[in-house]
Amino acid sequence: MALRVLRKLRFASWGVLLGGLLLCSCNQDPIFYSISLEVEPVDPRIVGMPTHIVALGDRFYVASKFSRTIQWYDAEGWHELPRPGGPIMELAATQSHIYALTGEPGSAGLYKWDGDGDWESIANAAHIQSIYGVEDRLFAGAMTGTSTFTMWYDNNGVLEALSGGSGFLTGAVYDGSAYYLGGTGIYKLEETTLTLVPETEGLTMAGLITLGDTVVGVSGKKLLSIKSGAVTQQDLGVTFTGAMAIWGKEPKPAEKTLLLLGMQGSSTSTTHGYREIPLSNGSLPDAVALSVPGRDPSNSSASDYDKYNSSLGKHPVLTLFQADDGVLFAGTTKNGLWSYRNEQWNAEP
Repeated sequence: MALRVLRKLRFASWGVLLGGLLLCSCNQDPIFYSISLEVEPVDPRIVGMPTHIVALGDRFYVASKFSRTIQWYDAEGWHELPRPGGPIMELAATQSHIYALTGEPGSAGLYKWDGDGDWESIANAAHIQSIYGVEDRLFAGAMTGTSTFTMWYDNNGVLEALSGGSGFLTGAVYDGSAYYLGGTGIYKLEETTLTLVPETEGLTMAGLITLGDTVVGVSGKKLLSIKSGAVTQQDLGVTFTGAMAIWGKEPKPAEKTLLLLGMQGSSTSTTHGYREIPLSNGSLPDAVALSVPGRDPSNSSASDYDKYNSSLGKHPVLTLFQADDGVLFAGTTKNGLWSYRNEQWNAEP
C-alpha cells in the first residue's frame, strides 16, 4: 500500500511539474513528451525474476523464482496450480507434461505433472540447474564439478546422462528431424550422443528457437542459424539475453510475424527490453536487421516507441511469450512479469 501511495505521489508531482513547464513554454521538449506518456506502474502478480513461461495445451505456466506458487493463465485469467514441494527454481514443458525444478542447486528435486492428478518425481535430479522441454522430450543441465557440465534427459521418470555435450544447458529445440541443445556451442542429438555443430565451437549460447526447419540461436551479440547443415552468423550489435519468441498470432498474416529477442545493455545503461526481426513468411530474411518496438507501428509488437521505451524498454528481458489470446508477456530480471495490454507495457497485475 505504501509503495502504491509513493508511486501516485511521484506521478502527481510529475503532472504538476509538466503542467507548469507547458504553461511557461509553447514548445514541448521531447523529453517531457516522453515523460508524459509514462503510466503509473502497478504491482506485478509474478514478482522478482520469473521462471520461463511454458505452455501445455491452451494454458501457460509461470512462477516467481524461489517462490512456492505456480500460476497458470488461460482465456479466463489467472489461477494457482498445486505445486510440488520446495521453492521453484525453473519450469519446463513437453507436449504432455509440465516439469518443475525445485529446491536449490545440489539438492534439487524434479517433478512432472500431466495436467491432472499428482506430481511425479524424477530420479537423479539432485544436481540439476536448468531444464528445457521440447516435443516429447525433457532435457536437463547440471554442473557436476568446478567447471564440468553434463546434459541429461528424462527416460521414463529417471534422468540419464547424454554423452558429448559441453557447457551449461541453455536451450533445446526440434527442427522437424533432429533435436538440438545449446551449451558451449550447439549440439545435434543422435540417440543419446551429442555432436557439436563445428561452426558453433566455443560460443556460449544464450538461447535457441526454431523457425520451421531452421534452428536459430543467440550468443553474446551474435545471431546464428542452422538450416540443412549450413551455419550462418551475424553480429547484430546488442547483447542478447536468450529470451526468444514468435509474435503474430492469428489473424495476423504470415508476413506480419516477428522474431522477438530479449536484450540487455551495459550495467549502467537504461536501454534494455527486446528487439524485433520481421520475418518473411515465417523465415529469417536474407538480410537480418533489428527493429526497435514501436518504431514502425505497422509491423511491430508495440504501437508507440516512446511508450515502450519509457516502460519495458528500461528492463532486461529474460523470457518472452505470446498467449493464445494475443497478449504478449515478458519476464524481467528483477521487476516481475509484464504484459502488453491496451497498447501499453506494464507489470501484469
